[in-house]
Amino acid sequence: MPGLAIYNRPKTGASYRPYKRVEERRGVKTGAFEGPFYIRPTNPDGSQPWVRLDAPTFEQAKAERDRKERGEKIAAETPANRFSIGDAIAAFIDSKKRKSRATVQNYTAILNEFLDHITVKFIDEITSKVLDEYITWLEERGAAPKTIKNKTQVVVFMLKAAGVQKPSAIVKDLVPVVEEEPAEPYHQMELEKLFEFMEEAEDQENFQRYSFFLVTAAREKEVAHAQWKDIVMKGTVPHFVIQAKTYTKSDGTEGAFSPKNHERREVPLTRELVDVLTARKKTSKSNWIFPNQNGDPEGHFLRKFKKVAFEAGLNCGKCKTTRQEGRYDKQTVEKTCKTYNEGCEQHYLHRLRKTRASFWHTHQVPLRTIQHYLGHKNLDTTQKYLGIENAEAVIDKINKPMF
Repeated sequence: MPGLAIYNRPKTGASYRPYKRVEERRGVKTGAFEGPFYIRPTNPDGSQPWVRLDAPTFEQAKAERDRKERGEKIAAETPANRFSIGDAIAAFIDSKKRKSRATVQNYTAILNEFLDHITVKFIDEITSKVLDEYITWLEERGAAPKTIKNKTQVVVFMLKAAGVQKPSAIVKDLVPVVEEEPAEPYHQMELEKLFEFMEEAEDQENFQRYSFFLVTAAREKEVAHAQWKDIVMKGTVPHFVIQAKTYTKSDGTEGAFSPKNHERREVPLTRELVDVLTARKKTSKSNWIFPNQNGDPEGHFLRKFKKVAFEAGLNCGKCKTTRQEGRYDKQTVEKTCKTYNEGCEQHYLHRLRKTRASFWHTHQVPLRTIQHYLGHKNLDTTQKYLGIENAEAVIDKINKPMF
């Protein structure tokens, strides 16, 4: 039997009933009991004050009582100005409400996961040991080093907003090292094969949408929310204007879009793409440039792009996955991306973005201008998008005499 009893003192009208001990024995149902709940711990001076537990249910009251018996601090005994982790997370999420919906959802999911897998309740209880336990839990689940780094970074942002001094120093030696991989833009031969396949298959829809991706170096959601009114003339050069907007969906609900970093920017278009868009607009019945079947922003660009790459014969064949096959006697079969379109890891929309950035850089577009076109806050990020030329492409420059 536990040493500390739990008492129940429900409120009736404007007054409380007398304290009544809750029986904790077999056959006694306690699930229906309502708070508030109390315990009477014995202090060193012999006093036994009534302590109201911070627990709305009896099960939570037992957990608080058990913590007290283990000699741990419980919520009811903490100073009123102590900041709970739950409150800190709520305040942090509220401060990010003007960011994109996807960003807010991502932050919320990460921080709720963090809260669910730590054993402390207050901000001042978060130590390197607590964070190490969280990171270990992520590793045991098979999370990639980059995923662990990104999730831990969100926790660090929250701690900093909650007033923790230099929280990044707490996790400095805990987060796994993530090797930066060089950008891998498409080679000219790969691009030609990709777009020639779409032309030969008379797949104008995919040809037009992925030409737009390649020329503008826009992000997926920026293309999804591109409208005809966003194609404007600036002087004599057509531009794609990327900016925040609100709109009405096909079901009558309101939607909103804001580019990353909330910055408006303009990207010049090539003459070839302008011709493609001009022809497309003649048959378009939507305000969106690339709507889905319902007339809303498209949400499956990546899946369709991977399918095109597979059908064009560009999959690497090294990506492996397992599938359950057989109607009755199911068997696990290993497949490769060369023979099964499960999504080759070498093909992704951001690679088109990096291809365009590398193209601009190779053709002497100033780096700061490329930064603006890509919508990067930091120039260091832009530099990571620039591909490394292969030796054949730069051999003439390498062979030039130095003196």
